[in-house]
Amino acid sequence: MGAAWRNAVPIGVAVVAALAIGAGVDTVHRHPWSHKSAPTVAKPASTTTEKGGKPRFVVGVRRDGDALVVRDVRNGHDVGLPVAAPAGRRFQRIAAGPSDSYIVASYASRKIMFHRFVLGKDGEPSALTDIPRATVPGVSTTSSDMAVTPDGASIAYVTYRSGGAGSVDVVSTRTGTRKTWTAKSPARISSLSWAGDTLSFLWSPQPRAGARGELVAAVPPQFRMLNTAGPAGDLKLSKPVLKLPAGTEAAVLSPDGRTVVAGLESSSHVAIQQYSTETGRPGRVLWTQKGRPGVRRLDADSSGGHLLLSGDDGRLYGPEERTPVLADDLSDVAW
Repeated sequence: MGAAWRNAVPIGVAVVAALAIGAGVDTVHRHPWSHKSAPTVAKPASTTTEKGGKPRFVVGVRRDGDALVVRDVRNGHDVGLPVAAPAGRRFQRIAAGPSDSYIVASYASRKIMFHRFVLGKDGEPSALTDIPRATVPGVSTTSSDMAVTPDGASIAYVTYRSGGAGSVDVVSTRTGTRKTWTAKSPARISSLSWAGDTLSFLWSPQPRAGARGELVAAVPPQFRMLNTAGPAGDLKLSKPVLKLPAGTEAAVLSPDGRTVVAGLESSSHVAIQQYSTETGRPGRVLWTQKGRPGVRRLDADSSGGHLLLSGDDGRLYGPEERTPVLADDLSDVAW
């Protein structure tokens, strides 16, 4: 993967803005974003969630990958002490798992390993344990991406080969069984998210050189879906669902697979907008903000009901708080 492209797509160096997108996503059960089979009676809130199930804490990877940090989204204060990375390794990606757990990826010597990180009472770091047998070979960079199924049973991870072509590995946290889909052409593979056995992602081809050597802009990104229960092999087995506006950096699939929510940028504002996977048509705008903080990632918590927007403005916005919290020391965050 060329240095110029690595510098152009710093997915791993985004800072996070955690947002409850207006009143429309206050709970999982009232919003069309939610899975239809969600229970009608809410479970008791854990010690790490607010009333209504909103996460109270985010867990972030420090920029140099040496430690994990738990941060209270209400006041920006760190909770407990940082948790060091395993000897000789560096944390790179993190994603929410079931209950109060997270899956963290670490990298060294062309090998990605995974660890389970658990929060205790009031967000205090409780345990960091290796997930045995679950590994992915290859080169992990700041452009790599990861997603974990809500039950924590499967991890999807993106690595890249020389020249910028990527691979998507899906590995079982229980058995270590791994399936791989490989792209033949260079492109950025980002915004991984799960809906059942379906893994979705953004496919963004690199800009190419024209006949006179000029840089030709890349085509708008495709939102694609991959049936991970099907055969492994060529990433072309994934299905293109819709094209998003040029410059779209982040999108996430709803738990029922019917709706895509994308983070969009313009010259004057950023917005989060719904799209239908059935028709490809744009739907409701869920949230807008004047200015250009940038959109780099958009993720959901493990319930699928609350969204996490990653920006590049160096600030962390809590679900309901209006006072931004500086978080430019973190390279990746999940809640």
